[in-house]
Amino acid sequence: MAQVDIEVNGRFYRMLCEDGQEGRLRELAAYVDDRLQRLTGGGRSGPEAQMMLMTCLVLADELQEVMAGKGIAPAVDETAVVGQLDAVTKRIEEVAARLERA
Repeated sequence: MAQVDIEVNGRFYRMLCEDGQEGRLRELAAYVDDRLQRLTGGGRSGPEAQMMLMTCLVLADELQEVMAGKGIAPAVDETAVVGQLDAVTKRIEEVAARLERA
């Protein structure tokens, strides 16, 4: 496993990825950061966890539209996804709160 540092919304994160996938992970992080900046008017329009979640939801919506346009049915249980998003949101909020206290 390789380690790569990425930046999203002015914060740096160290991520693990498959060897050789570092560049792709940086590209994806840059794409997410760009979408977040465009959606939030510069990334400072509210709590970071909420901005990240909004970006994830917009990206998920775009992905589903592309899949539907190609006749690809989502292979996930939407109820399970909502539960997972709630768990991720809570985790992001916990991390953001710890970072704000530091």
